[in-house]
Amino acid sequence: MMPKTIFLTILVILMVLSCSAFIGAESPPKTFPKTFNLIKLFNSGADYLIDYKLENMTLAEQVGQLFLVGFHSQTIDSQIKDLLENYYVGGVIYFTRNIENLEQTQKLSKNLQELALNNGAGIPLFIAVDQEGGKVRRIKDLSYFPANQILGAAGNQERTRKTAAVTARELKGVGVNLNLAPVLDVNNNPNNPVIGERSFGAEPELVAKMGAAYIKGLQSEGIIAAAKHFPGHGDTVTDSHTALPVINHSRARLDAVELYPFKKAIEVGVEVIMAAHIYFPAIETEAGIPATLSKAVLTDLLREELDFRGLIITDDMEMGAITKNFGTVQGAVRSIKAGSDIVLISHSYDLQKEALAAVTTAVKNGEITKKRIKESVKRILKLKVKRLSESI
Repeated sequence: MMPKTIFLTILVILMVLSCSAFIGAESPPKTFPKTFNLIKLFNSGADYLIDYKLENMTLAEQVGQLFLVGFHSQTIDSQIKDLLENYYVGGVIYFTRNIENLEQTQKLSKNLQELALNNGAGIPLFIAVDQEGGKVRRIKDLSYFPANQILGAAGNQERTRKTAAVTARELKGVGVNLNLAPVLDVNNNPNNPVIGERSFGAEPELVAKMGAAYIKGLQSEGIIAAAKHFPGHGDTVTDSHTALPVINHSRARLDAVELYPFKKAIEVGVEVIMAAHIYFPAIETEAGIPATLSKAVLTDLLREELDFRGLIITDDMEMGAITKNFGTVQGAVRSIKAGSDIVLISHSYDLQKEALAAVTTAVKNGEITKKRIKESVKRILKLKVKRLSESI
């Protein structure tokens, strides 16, 4: 694990505390003691420190924080090195292609974090994985736990919480800090080709209870939980990996079923929610616009109506629902405009670079406002300060 002295450079204490650069009504203290708990200081409400860091980040550094990227090696290759050193990406995602064994994974995480902390921006990475249990578990050498369907059938919330807590401790041991779990989709369509056993069950109340327990288990051990796939992928017959699904239910039905587990997840403090590539006509009035690109879904519903204060991340922008209708690059621009905080691009180095460049251009030409970017970066920095220090 990284020494604390490295982490204390993350927000570069947050560089040199200059009064003129701070934003807002709060004033920075004139002097700091030689030793102080930076994390406690942030959590005490001293947001002006994050504001100061944010105002001293370049546009490239800000845009980079909005991307979570995949790569194709078990060590740091030239592509991920370039993305970290020159594009300042804020996070990486592991797949089985990145994993040889636990020792190698822990070393890879350590080396990636060190690279990020020494790239000029000095901000640690989100290191994410899909470790749901059952068939969706990227790190095979960690403890095997059954799929959510089995946990839901058992109906034991404490057992589910403990399952998540053990998973969290093991993920922390290999340097992962963000688990893209739990699935909160209600499994109410037997013809669904992608959810199935990944769901806790067919009843929204059961899914909500088990999902809340799982979230508590992960986050109690310092691992960030990402509830997915908002507003709900359960009642589809189309796999968004290949095409754009449509859910035609009324808003009243969505409130009672699909949205219910997410509302409960927000109540228990879930820190990340992943949006789905699904079109919901009852929420989004423009035909064919999936939740990941919809301001009506991400900002109006999730951020404002449901009062979600955490991070919104997209599902992979190289899935067919996006590539066949919008393209990964323009999809990234549209998603950030709509309100997402983090864009996930899991596979293509060229598309990752093009999307980073396209978002930067969109900010420069005014298509995306600087305010919109800074809102997301501030949320990202706050969560990194809260969670990433716990694993070093």
